[in-house]
Amino acid sequence: MAAIRERQKADGTVIFHVQVRMAGFPSRTASFPSRRQAERWAKTIEAEMIEGKHFRNSEARRRSVESAIDRYIEEEIPKKRDGNMHRVCLPWWKEKLGSLKLSDVTPAILVEYRNKLSRETYTRANPKAKRTSLPKGEKAKTYTRSNSTVNRYLASLSHVFTVARKEWHWIGHNPFDGVQLLRENKGRVRYLSDDERTKLLTETHKDKTLHCLVVLALSTAARAGELLKLQWRDVDLKEGRLLFRVTKNAQPRAVWLHGEALRLIKERAKVRAIHNSAVFPGATRGEYDYKKPFAAALEAAGILDFRFHDLRHSAATYLAMQGASEQQLRAVGGWKSSIVSRYVHLAATDAKDALQKLSEKVDGKTQ
Repeated sequence: MAAIRERQKADGTVIFHVQVRMAGFPSRTASFPSRRQAERWAKTIEAEMIEGKHFRNSEARRRSVESAIDRYIEEEIPKKRDGNMHRVCLPWWKEKLGSLKLSDVTPAILVEYRNKLSRETYTRANPKAKRTSLPKGEKAKTYTRSNSTVNRYLASLSHVFTVARKEWHWIGHNPFDGVQLLRENKGRVRYLSDDERTKLLTETHKDKTLHCLVVLALSTAARAGELLKLQWRDVDLKEGRLLFRVTKNAQPRAVWLHGEALRLIKERAKVRAIHNSAVFPGATRGEYDYKKPFAAALEAAGILDFRFHDLRHSAATYLAMQGASEQQLRAVGGWKSSIVSRYVHLAATDAKDALQKLSEKVDGKTQ
């Protein structure tokens, strides 16, 4: 576990360089003027590592997967901007593996349950719930999870083990290191045709709040969460600019509004809630719930296989069709890249003209 190398310095003196390695610990290195000192130091470090490893193994044999998940839900999820994925996925793991001790969780067990996740069927509607969406007497449809969904489940539990290793010191290694993710299909690309966009906006126009939200999404390529968390203090009506502080990659970004999008936000500003600073507050509390009215608008417009997030895809596609550069697209939509990140702030200003062209298309002034 310890490697000692004799080295001669430029002035002719000899030093002994020692490196200690042990699984589950960062390597330790030091240099000494004599081999005896190097050996003594190496034995001390090895003993410390062994003691720490024994402690972690003891914790892993004492703690259960259930206790780790419970602590993670209580302490870690509140720190996240959006912990919905973990709230959905972790109860499944708790039910299946909760009784196991952390020391008993192996890559083989995780692979077995990864495959069960992939094959298992489930229902989205609960007929036993008091407010079930399932019509009386109708049987709930069954679904299977896509590879990308299975990978999200794996990622949620893997992070529990990561925190248990790095912060709680309950385990010495993460068993997910020996588990492969499933191959995912290429990213979904679905955008509104000109005819579909016209039909959808005709339907959303019947609901002022929904219409404003949809037009902003189409005009800025913003995510639903970014729009719902938008505050009036970050809306510059004079300049026609929105500042999204809460984004997926935690990097604030600015977008400019033109045409119908700017008109709608100005109209909305005239009737803003007095005691709520959100641009899209909920009817009673929280955020505006767009899902049911948006689904109804899609159905009325006869648009199939479309989700709210596809408005973002639509906006990006329209921008590309209008000739926006890659840097402008990344600046507008907030997509991260190590290659273009240095140009984001500059491109955000350049993207103002591209957004104006996008707004004109959404308004129906150009095709």
